[in-house]
Amino acid sequence: MAVGGSLLAQTTSKNIVGYVNKTVPKNAFTLISNPLNNGGNKVSEVIKTSSDLVLYHYTGAGWAASISLGGEWIDGGDVVIAPGGGFFAQGPADGDVKITFVGEVAVGATVAIPAGLSIRSSALPQAGKLDALEYPVGDETIYTYGAAGYSAAIALGGQWLDPAPTVEVGQAFFVGNDGAAKNWTRTFTIN
Repeated sequence: MAVGGSLLAQTTSKNIVGYVNKTVPKNAFTLISNPLNNGGNKVSEVIKTSSDLVLYHYTGAGWAASISLGGEWIDGGDVVIAPGGGFFAQGPADGDVKITFVGEVAVGATVAIPAGLSIRSSALPQAGKLDALEYPVGDETIYTYGAAGYSAAIALGGQWLDPAPTVEVGQAFFVGNDGAAKNWTRTFTIN
């Protein structure tokens, strides 16, 4: 169709893009996750801030840090923080830090849940009880962390002994998996 001497083209995309805001309180730790894909999901690609910020990543054998001073990643900026994982963020003493994750929603994702202790999150940006998020409950303890400290929910034989944990978008949690390694597979369809 020609309009005023120019050609207009209409395209459609099946990609879903969006953003998620998380706040890291001043001088406090927050357990969060990256809920959206952005580039290679490196810290320097995913988290843009003008503040001081320290991220702590659990490696399975210990902790590693990514450090931002005044918004410049001076160490650990190449660490990958893909959806489905998680990390602690420590805010500076002088004020809260707002992190805005920008990227693409995965339409299908599998999160590996190893035996032992790991930090995990929903690979899709959805909130709710883990049961509603199709978490493959087995023999494990889920530890969530908030302003009041840790909360634990225990499951045995695929049944929760405590109420199923509820998580927010961009909230990570510890999994103490007493069973075999497993996968948490999520799918999202676009109509």
